[in-house]
Amino acid sequence: MPNTAPSSPTVAIARVLRGLGLTQGRGCDFRVTGDYRNGERVGTFVLVLGRHAEEVVAANADEIERLSDETGFPFRVSVRYFNGKPRPVTSIANYGSRVRDTPPASADTDEPAPAAIEEPAEAAPTVEEPPAAPESDTEDDAATELPPPGTTAAGFLEGARTRAWGRQRANALGWSERQAYLVASAGTAALSYDANGVLRDRPRPGWSGTAVDEARLTPLIKAGFITVTEPYGPGYKRVSMTADGREALFLWRVYRPTPAVKDRKQEREPLQPLIGGETASRLAEAWAEDERRSRAEREAFYAAMDELHAWEDREEKRAQAWAKVQGFTHRLGRKPPADWVPTAEEIAEHLLDPAVVDDLRAEATRPTPKPELPKSGPVRLVRPAPLPALPAATEQLSLFAEAA
Repeated sequence: MPNTAPSSPTVAIARVLRGLGLTQGRGCDFRVTGDYRNGERVGTFVLVLGRHAEEVVAANADEIERLSDETGFPFRVSVRYFNGKPRPVTSIANYGSRVRDTPPASADTDEPAPAAIEEPAEAAPTVEEPPAAPESDTEDDAATELPPPGTTAAGFLEGARTRAWGRQRANALGWSERQAYLVASAGTAALSYDANGVLRDRPRPGWSGTAVDEARLTPLIKAGFITVTEPYGPGYKRVSMTADGREALFLWRVYRPTPAVKDRKQEREPLQPLIGGETASRLAEAWAEDERRSRAEREAFYAAMDELHAWEDREEKRAQAWAKVQGFTHRLGRKPPADWVPTAEEIAEHLLDPAVVDDLRAEATRPTPKPELPKSGPVRLVRPAPLPALPAATEQLSLFAEAA
């Protein structure tokens, strides 16, 4: 190991594990990363990748703890065995509890395995990849081999994916501080209309409140975060929160995205619905239904056009045959009689096409009306019905009392 003292827990544990012959980095034996909560690093842990690495760590668990303690950055090594299988599942971290299971008995003996020795457990840590590259003296990229399901490392990765999805949904809201406050106020029943129709914000019962520009609610209503209801009958209206609004406000308060800087005009611009929310699902269904309707209308129009073109082609051939028999060079404004059929002598004299003659005879007995094209109006997207307000029992006033 290098003579210089390690400058961080990441460097310290990486040196210890590399001293045991393990490799670090993409497609190697281990990775070192950090646990981040609310943007602050609370600890460092190691993702042990592959069966060989798990067995090396399990066999040298005490040695790893001793060597890391000597560096000034102590780590705890946990070794677990699941379903009676001899393969160890290990985890290395400088925080949390440590568990050491005894290896299960071999298959050729009936001796039961001793009970596991477990230290006081703490809450399972959550993992969030740091915004900057991890502090390490070796390149530490994502490993190609995923940890086995049910392991601590797999739980770490699953938590990281969940938080990444939540952060993406929160960042996509695009709210300003004022818009987040309006959604929170709708969750506390603070927004209501006076008898004269003026919208007021009453953060405390009994207050006269302050007037609110109703136009600021429109983008939030159309995006499905809030809705206007009449909970006590006509004449009294209140702004209430929807299920999408509750979930969006929860994401806003947990992940705290940077509020958008908007002026009064920009706060009236449309907002994106909550990603993965009910409003987004309803809009997707409405767009799909509109696409199916538009496709059916197009197909019907093209079929009618084909029928009209075929009818016009037959009419043109009949008119040409009639003009040829009559000796017309120019037939502008001249149409054959509806029941006109050439005689046998005219057919032989002018060498008329037999197919045209058959069409003339069929048309004389049963005229075919001119096909009409279907009428279509302007394309209008059918918007789904707005989301209903949350029942009063689901409002969590203490959670949403403050502006995000």
